Amino acid sequence: MATKLPRIPPDRDLSIDAVRALCLPIVVLLHALQMGISGDPPRASNALAHWQPLVWITWVGMIMPTFFIAGGFAGITTWRRLRGRGGTAGEYLRVRALRLARPVLPAMLGVLAVLGAMALCGAEAEFLRTFAFRLAEPLWFIAVYAICTAFVPLMAKLHRIAAWPTYFGLAGAAVAIDLLSRFADVPIAALNWLFVWLFVQQLGFGVRDGWYAKRPRPLLVVLAVTAYGLMCVAVFGMGYSPDMLVNLNPPTVLLLLLGLAQVYLFTLLQPTIRAVVRRPRVMLVVGALGVFGMTIYLWHTVAMGIVVGAQLALGVPFPEPLSAAWWLTRVPWILAIGAVLALLCTVVPRIERLWPRERDRRMPLWAAVLATAAIVASVGWVLTRGYLVPGTAGAIALLALAIAWLTAGGPGRRASGRTFR
Repeated sequence: MATKLPRIPPDRDLSIDAVRALCLPIVVLLHALQMGISGDPPRASNALAHWQPLVWITWVGMIMPTFFIAGGFAGITTWRRLRGRGGTAGEYLRVRALRLARPVLPAMLGVLAVLGAMALCGAEAEFLRTFAFRLAEPLWFIAVYAICTAFVPLMAKLHRIAAWPTYFGLAGAAVAIDLLSRFADVPIAALNWLFVWLFVQQLGFGVRDGWYAKRPRPLLVVLAVTAYGLMCVAVFGMGYSPDMLVNLNPPTVLLLLLGLAQVYLFTLLQPTIRAVVRRPRVMLVVGALGVFGMTIYLWHTVAMGIVVGAQLALGVPFPEPLSAAWWLTRVPWILAIGAVLALLCTVVPRIERLWPRERDRRMPLWAAVLATAAIVASVGWVLTRGYLVPGTAGAIALLALAIAWLTAGGPGRRASGRTFR
């Protein structure tokens, strides 16, 4: 007897769910492999920083642009659905910011709990500092994604009334900032955390409207090859780093080009992806990764902390990164992180269900923007300074305050006696 597939909403694209599900394990695997602990006394560092093959792997394996393309697709879909029901930009931002911020707070507290337990067991302070800084690095995605999400209503309007000028304007700004910062030493490179990722998010709007799917397939191949060709020009002719991880912080024009290449390649593969993901077993895996996606992304750092703490407690040695012993131990290392993460996936959702429901109280746009800015500021503090520095308690308190405000809504009267959905 055939398995009956669940009803799929008409504005949902399973290919988007599939690429998110595929990208998530890649990100977690990369973070797990990057965690290197060595020395006497031990210190935490990027284990893959000097592994040359990774440089060229990132031309395919750097999938963060795909995450933002999928985020753009989901963002404009949610905004159009909400707007069709008479919703406001403030309401949209409130819902999206709250869904992003609520999982972050307990995950950050989880990291601090693990670090505290390690300190009580005698772990050296300087090791904990370097380890805590490494554990904070994945938070960059939360901060940037929150900013891009806040721009969705505005960028959706620009996409509707002036799509091409918007694309060229964002790309032109990103290129100008990159060139000025690189070749004129103007200290504005950080602005491309906004312009590069807004451009890539905008590509997701085009996917939502079927822009690329309407183009001839040979043209998509040519465009993807052209994007990679321009990346080669930037690397071999203009001195850009060939490592896409280096080009991530701050984002350079290479990530913009990589986003273009990935959107064309994704469009080429989209029919195949849709066919594969409709298989019941594949859909089950994709659905599970979708349900636990935020838990996996945010709590894999906690899982790494637990595994490292167990190694310290048991006296298990840490091989020198990139040595033969290190590579041999990566399989049990990753399996151990996966096992802890699987356990956390059974516990964390139960904790998150304890959050109070949002009150049916409208939130002005300025208030939703302010609360989102507080989320970005709090996460950004921990991201740039690590967990174990003065001010972290204040950052976490600010995050909790922003969540409380978004949950309560307002200022203003309650719209009804019911809770807000």
